[in-house]
Amino acid sequence: MELPSQRKDWVLTREALDQLLEQLDSDRDRAAEKYEQIRRRLMKLFRWRGCLAFEEYTDRTIDRVARRIAEGAEIQTASPYTVFYGVAMNLLKEHWRKSERESEMLDHLIQSQPSAEDPEDLMAQEEEKKEQEARIACLRHCLGRLPSESLALIKKYYAEGDVLDKEQRKQMAAELRISVNALRVRAYRIRGEVEQCVDDCLNPVRSA
Repeated sequence: MELPSQRKDWVLTREALDQLLEQLDSDRDRAAEKYEQIRRRLMKLFRWRGCLAFEEYTDRTIDRVARRIAEGAEIQTASPYTVFYGVAMNLLKEHWRKSERESEMLDHLIQSQPSAEDPEDLMAQEEEKKEQEARIACLRHCLGRLPSESLALIKKYYAEGDVLDKEQRKQMAAELRISVNALRVRAYRIRGEVEQCVDDCLNPVRSA
């Protein structure tokens, strides 16, 4: 039986993405097109529901569906979006609960006005700093292992921490002589590989 912590640490791999696309359509190009359509609808859904991190939650939705497929599930409906929609609504419920808890915690912190010199606060800040430094070091290591073409693509696609807009994606796809859908899939694959590498770097015992 899979533990909750293991499910939380699941990262999208190239194989899992390929399995997801196969479920959407046996034709690779049509599958990529359907994938992009589903992603756009999910982003609209999260935006309309007041989720500011709509792109992050869209990716998390796709990751969860891909994980289920990798574990043996199948999309048995003529409208695959309904599967993603159900997962997205569950994530929205989690988001709303989290927002409520964070609001309550913020109110408590404001009322209690803790001292900046509190030893426990200082220890927590130091630990968070170390974790962030470790993650940055692993990210640099993993990016350094990418082929130069993949590194250039992912750096440009996620320029300044954000995804390129529609026109920028068209221009980039034209430069690479591929379709916009193919560009999206390629960027998503590379991102999945980097995330897996970072996770293995941060958890060497588990990945051994």
